[in-house]
Amino acid sequence: MERYLCDVLVTMDGPAGDVPVPIPDGMVDVGDDGRIVWCGPAADAPEAGADVTTHTTGILMPSLINAHCHTPMVLLRGAGEGLPVDRWLHEVMWPRESKLTPGDVRAGMLLGAAEMLANGIGASVEMYFAGQAMAEAAEQAGMRCLVTPGVIEDPDFTLTGPWPDQIDEMVALRDRWAASDLIDVGMAAHAAYSVSRECLTAIAERAADAGMPVHIHLAEQQWEDAAVRERSGGLAAPEYLESLGLFDGDAIAAHGVWLTPDDIEVLARTDTAVVHCPCSNAKHASGVAPVTEMQTAGLRLAIGTDGPASHHRLDLFEEMRTAIRTARIRSGDAQTFGPAEALRMTTAGAAEVIGRADELGRLAPGCWADMMALSPSEPALHPVVASEDDLLSRIVWSGSPGAISAVWVAGRKVVDHGRVLTLDVAEAIDEAQTRARRLAE
Repeated sequence: MERYLCDVLVTMDGPAGDVPVPIPDGMVDVGDDGRIVWCGPAADAPEAGADVTTHTTGILMPSLINAHCHTPMVLLRGAGEGLPVDRWLHEVMWPRESKLTPGDVRAGMLLGAAEMLANGIGASVEMYFAGQAMAEAAEQAGMRCLVTPGVIEDPDFTLTGPWPDQIDEMVALRDRWAASDLIDVGMAAHAAYSVSRECLTAIAERAADAGMPVHIHLAEQQWEDAAVRERSGGLAAPEYLESLGLFDGDAIAAHGVWLTPDDIEVLARTDTAVVHCPCSNAKHASGVAPVTEMQTAGLRLAIGTDGPASHHRLDLFEEMRTAIRTARIRSGDAQTFGPAEALRMTTAGAAEVIGRADELGRLAPGCWADMMALSPSEPALHPVVASEDDLLSRIVWSGSPGAISAVWVAGRKVVDHGRVLTLDVAEAIDEAQTRARRLAE
């Protein structure tokens, strides 16, 4: 067993919507199976046995969960700079992605996984093509991943085969990885405006039969509403997707920028989760999502980076701060959307969004030991005036990947003082560089 003594323990363990008080001089015991055995104040810890190895850390907390991403798009990072989403997709992304091979996807996922792990992200939700390649790369990196290969029906996009074959492959992929502790598989459709009624209905039916979550972009751009209403006979996207059964099971909707109060009511009624991607939405001038309104309606909410082509960095510290700032600009109230709420949306709240609240996003007995340690000597986290200190605010406002001293996934140490232990990062960079140049030709 491994025992971790820490200056401060941030468990994120509590009732839904609640954020517990950090524990000074905490301790976490991790069993040989990678799950937490005991967690709490060190003074209350059970007696250490002869087989216990003890480690000391600074701030110990759950590793972060990136709830919406297209990580293999690291191969396209920086392409189409300055374009709005519709032109960016049709003029730059889809022409290049039509040339992707599974080897490209694997190389992009490996490099992106290295970046995420070093940034304290131990799990991601991926919507991209070549699901087997994504899963293999995530497993090689030692990273947890919900793989949701996405269907697009557009004449400008020619990479994938017929959508019935893609749906069959999603189910086969789920079966292929059923025994993995790191890889889960769901289904994805790009968006209500880019996928046919027949395909969306088929995804809803197969997902229900197979018990798989569904992942989709929703209300990212203002123009989407008119496009969906034309295709749906006048229904807004949430109502349209509900009518097709897509929200009957576990559904994850990314972005949610242009949601009306009626749309939010549909999402609340169907218990559809929403992933906020503030940096990508800001970069593309898509708008600011109504996060506080969604919170008030009781929606399950998380934060994602989106793809590293639409927003360059895979950095949830930056996303949390941007989420707070944009929410406060939107409301005109400096008390809107606090740091503890943002931190929850990258840990315990994100685990609720992906249906893993019982074992991820928290440090508690029975949970996987997906953890990260922040260095007690990181300059940006100091000085500390005890009477004024709010640790969770300090982590969110002043934390960064540079503050991370270690990351563990299922009790396995995958990052040590900025160095990814599971991959040859220099080799991954070289491979990605070669493939990115080919795609840009």
